[in-house]
Amino acid sequence: MRATRLIMAGLATAVALMPVGTPIPVAGASAPSFCSGLGGGWDGQYCTTEVRSERLATRYIRMAVPGDLIDHPVAGPPIRDYLSKLFTNWRVKGASMVVDSWGNENFEIFQHGTALTTVFHEDYHADGPYINNGYRTFTFDMAAGRQLQLTDITKAGVDPYATIPQLGAPYISEALDRAFWEHRPGDYPFVPERFTPDNVFSGGYRSWALTPDELILYMPDYPVSHDTPIQYNQMQWFMDGGNVQAHIPLAALRSILRPEYGGSASLDEGEATLGPPQQ
Repeated sequence: MRATRLIMAGLATAVALMPVGTPIPVAGASAPSFCSGLGGGWDGQYCTTEVRSERLATRYIRMAVPGDLIDHPVAGPPIRDYLSKLFTNWRVKGASMVVDSWGNENFEIFQHGTALTTVFHEDYHADGPYINNGYRTFTFDMAAGRQLQLTDITKAGVDPYATIPQLGAPYISEALDRAFWEHRPGDYPFVPERFTPDNVFSGGYRSWALTPDELILYMPDYPVSHDTPIQYNQMQWFMDGGNVQAHIPLAALRSILRPEYGGSASLDEGEATLGPPQQ
């Protein structure tokens, strides 16, 4: 299992940037009570439970909880809703499993100025023996007190779903080349045109993170059983959640990002000049 990674310095900065008068949550203080309300047990780091199915199979559930955020007036409601549904869904699924299984969730936090992104990584059994992965992300402007979408971090008049594939093309291609399974660069389906936001393998750019110097795209956000439309002249590919993770430098996106999120002052500045990482 991947360990929970929490960038505490960034989180402390984000808490400091909360609107005046906002109660500051104590780290981890509400996690045990939140876990208890879900019917789980708190072990100091994870909310855990075991579900025994009618077929005598056990599902082991471990869910990390960002105690500093779940009571925050802006970040708390969507994160609590997500974690509550995840825990409940895994319990319900566990009741019908025929073999032992598990559902794990960990999180990572990134800070960029006043923006804070929480990336939740799920790894779990579905119906078969293989492990599935999923990525769910939430980004907030902690000073403005609002949740951010991709359209909120780009300048007015910019369509991020059209411009990011263009400006981030070399980094998306590099991520496709190193994605699992082993394949030759440019082999279907690991080609940029199958990972644009209007195609299923991209996950619609739903899961993304704003870091101090990168925009990370997790593609797709959850497992996709096959390409759409089906390419009948090709082998049908299953694409696991987050199998392709594109790390696009903010410097390559300066011309379209708002200044507070790593952009330049005008649309005419900051055209992408960098290339993908050298091997």
